[in-house]
Amino acid sequence: MVFGHRGARGEAPENTLAGFAYALGLGVDGFELDVRLSADGQLVVIHDETVDRTTNATGPVAAFTADQLALLDARGSCPEWPERVGVPTLEQVLDAFAGTPRFEIEVKRDRPERLEEVCARLAMIIARYDLGGRATVSSFDPLALNIMRRLAPDLPRAYIGAYDERHYLDTALELGCTQVDIPLSSKSPGTV
Repeated sequence: MVFGHRGARGEAPENTLAGFAYALGLGVDGFELDVRLSADGQLVVIHDETVDRTTNATGPVAAFTADQLALLDARGSCPEWPERVGVPTLEQVLDAFAGTPRFEIEVKRDRPERLEEVCARLAMIIARYDLGGRATVSSFDPLALNIMRRLAPDLPRAYIGAYDERHYLDTALELGCTQVDIPLSSKSPGTV
């Protein structure tokens, strides 16, 4: 299976509707995206804790409402992109790409009380969109994966970590993960 990381990161604005459409046009089987909580409690699709790198604004994602994020110019990762694109909500992505075979939804690290809210909203959205067989939830954060295991025990989970992390596979198994994601920087012919 071929996944588009953040859509078509490097070729189109990452984690945007345009980027996901571009990735699917290249023939990927699905895509990975990142979710964070907006100021008004919606799951928005953005990688960084701040909007600084990927948009024309500055500040923490959590300081903006979903509507405000949608109005930003999110071409920061691909400034040559011809049309302005905003930061979408997870539901906008799922509505736009309902026929996509696979999604990997990464829960970004956050404070424990916010992680609980992120995971609760994510479990609810995945159930509402009936994505159980087409979605995997991934995270670097064991707490996020444990919360997801409690809220949606049948949903596949993936642990992300460096290959040289001590007891990497043991941690993934303890978390009940069905998949491990090893960052590109940790991969070599000997680890694949």
